[in-house]
Amino acid sequence: MRVLGVTNREVERKLGQSPSYLSRVFSGGIELKAEHLILIPRAMGMEPAEFFHLAYPKRTEPDSRAAIQLRESLQHLQLPPEEKRPEPFTEEQLEKMMMATLRKLMGKEAEGEKG
Repeated sequence: MRVLGVTNREVERKLGQSPSYLSRVFSGGIELKAEHLILIPRAMGMEPAEFFHLAYPKRTEPDSRAAIQLRESLQHLQLPPEEKRPEPFTEEQLEKMMMATLRKLMGKEAEGEKG
């Protein structure tokens, strides 16, 4: 944020959050919502993909088995016609699914480190 010349207050205003929101997020005082993983980079003038690519550049080791499976599945995914698409997930549903997936992946990585 410093490099971009963006202050906490500017980002907090764009997010509609209280003046101390980012300080509490950065200090671990409150949990970051999944939605804010998208909104915070945009409030700084970046797309989330750009932000995460800078934070986590291309890995030099091979992709995990889970990443390979997900990439292959997404390549073959065909969306149904718009009139047959299900309702989008709520923020709460999406956050629960993401957390469950992360816990599952972290558990598998921890098992791999032990073995």
